[in-house]
Amino acid sequence: MLYTIDQLRERHSVRSYLDQPLKGPALKAIRQEVEDINAAYAAEGVRFALCMDEPQAFGSFKRSYGFFKNVRNYVVAIVDRQSPHGEEVAGYAGERFCMKALMEGLGTCFVGATYDTSKVQVNLSASEKIAFLITVGEAAPSEGFIASIVKKMAHRKSLAPEGFYASDIAFFNLQEARARLPYLQSGLEAMACAPSALNKQLVRVWQGEDSYLHAGLAHTNEYADVDLGIAKFNFQTVINGKWEWGDGGRFLTY
Repeated sequence: MLYTIDQLRERHSVRSYLDQPLKGPALKAIRQEVEDINAAYAAEGVRFALCMDEPQAFGSFKRSYGFFKNVRNYVVAIVDRQSPHGEEVAGYAGERFCMKALMEGLGTCFVGATYDTSKVQVNLSASEKIAFLITVGEAAPSEGFIASIVKKMAHRKSLAPEGFYASDIAFFNLQEARARLPYLQSGLEAMACAPSALNKQLVRVWQGEDSYLHAGLAHTNEYADVDLGIAKFNFQTVINGKWEWGDGGRFLTY
């Protein structure tokens, strides 16, 4: 499904939820989305598990208490340790889930560490690990004000769309790349909407000597590959094409 840049901008991290169960069409839609994600990315060693009415993972952990409120539902992103691009694919699929939830009127938030891993209600095989969680639910009324403040603070530190183009390693400079790739500006604007761990925004794109657009990481950290997948989703959802997996993967237009 393709989204508009305005819809991508509408997604923000929700940390305070209504203390009530999910039900009705929204619940059905996100259950179906998890099933579709699992069918689409099983071969990449990625699966999601939807945990409903399970508040323990966020209810008492000292690093999340007070930071999140009324988290009853979350998605667990699980990757096979042997998958060469597991975290990246999980990030891509996670942003896909978040946008689907947004369209159903729900709020979400990527969570890397501020939860109690011992309380996460999921069974892992010996080769699997948890990459991250995504909280999901109906945003509390006060969340609108809180989210607007957080969004403004993040925006002050955020890169402009042009900042995501790696001119230092590109064969073509940004002006040349824009002329050769008419879709580039829209893709950069979409990437600027992508969430990233600690707002580091490490993902960059560049047009190489082979004339393909490539995506990779300016630096790395624990969640950099997840961020790469999220940014690739945002770029790809506004442009008719497909990214190859991996740091340096090419964008193939249709």
